[in-house]
Amino acid sequence: MSNERIEFDAIVVGAGLAGSAAAMVMAREGLNVALIERGQKPGGKNYFGGAIYTHAIAEVLPDYQDRKPPFERPVTEAGFWFLSQTGLTRMTVQGGKLDTEPADAYITLRASFDAWWAEQAQEAGAFLIPKTAVTDFIRKESGEVIGVVTDRPQGEIYAPIVIICEGVNNLLTQKLGLIDRDLEPAEMALAVKQVISLKPEVIRARFGLSGEDQGLAVSVLGDVSLGLPGMGFVYTNKASVSVGMGVMLDVLAEYRLQPADILQRYLQHPAIAPLVEGGQLLEYGAHLIPEGGYKAMPKLYTDGAMVAGDAAAMVNALHWEGTNMAIIAGKLAAETAIEAHSRGDFSQRVTSRYEDRLKEGFILKDLKQYRGFSKFLETHPQFMDVYPNFVNDAIGQFFTAYGKPKQELFKGMLGGLTDRRSLIKAAGDMISMARAVMGW
Repeated sequence: MSNERIEFDAIVVGAGLAGSAAAMVMAREGLNVALIERGQKPGGKNYFGGAIYTHAIAEVLPDYQDRKPPFERPVTEAGFWFLSQTGLTRMTVQGGKLDTEPADAYITLRASFDAWWAEQAQEAGAFLIPKTAVTDFIRKESGEVIGVVTDRPQGEIYAPIVIICEGVNNLLTQKLGLIDRDLEPAEMALAVKQVISLKPEVIRARFGLSGEDQGLAVSVLGDVSLGLPGMGFVYTNKASVSVGMGVMLDVLAEYRLQPADILQRYLQHPAIAPLVEGGQLLEYGAHLIPEGGYKAMPKLYTDGAMVAGDAAAMVNALHWEGTNMAIIAGKLAAETAIEAHSRGDFSQRVTSRYEDRLKEGFILKDLKQYRGFSKFLETHPQFMDVYPNFVNDAIGQFFTAYGKPKQELFKGMLGGLTDRRSLIKAAGDMISMARAVMGW
């Protein structure tokens, strides 16, 4: 067996959205890149039902449309559904800003998309190493990272720059000393989801879609999470529907809730059950999502290494953004690695430019703006209970007030709020939400 040292110009750990983007950008610039993936294949361990944003894809792969990405449906209708125990109020938008070609977002199944995304990195020249876990780093005496240790025999791989895209389990990020703790339960949500097979014509009829060139992506608030901090979702695929929810880990522990039970209750809701009736369960799974945001972010760089994507807590829970942040962060980390090679300097003097690049774009600006949002939801559970129920009752009263004095109607609607929350407290809630969203 050869003891020859294995060397690359750069190593990327994790072939998800951030990792493959980083590998693609570096390989196109002529760097010899190792893309290490612990799963059997890229996307094999990802469980996701949501949207991929085309602005991010186009920044890395401008001709992506010609490469036939495995999208499900374009998002042509988006918004919020508010569930009470027996009712549903829809607040969605379609057409207008969503009526673009290509669409701003496409509903996607990550198992197929991630495999395709990694293929683009390989076509650019990256070398994929699957079924391989990185267990540690190789360092100089000064501490600068110069490679990784894997679980393969003779598994040391050398490179002067390493980009960590390991996902929410940030063990390697901790080993780098970029963060000194695990994420707290209050900083993570557990997303559970079912993919339910339905015929395309049934999906069109039930969701009001004209064809496969239309798709629905909605967030669901209220009874979906028993009124506790959490949010549901519904996405229409070509021949299936993704239905699920995310609930904070500390809430699940405090109330001793079983995620599968909450999801089943959600699927049996009188407004949701008819949408999936007669469907066949194709997949069921769960996935951790880092939702601590700006306050839970590690340091993003060190000598010889950078971290991107979920491992860096790059998720905006309010907007369901994470996929675009991962892709853009991977690209910016790659550009920093290219700069380091051009200078022959892989120290923090250069890797710190990664954070500078992030500050110039939307990622760090948005995460900083929403840095108080998770705490806001934790301290204002009424936004998951009181207000969704009030919206359903108020709209229901408005459209059943025929033959009644309308003064009584509006008095009853106001009473529907004040019976649940005083006007002073409701006003305070609105101010608190504004502060959390605006970053005041």
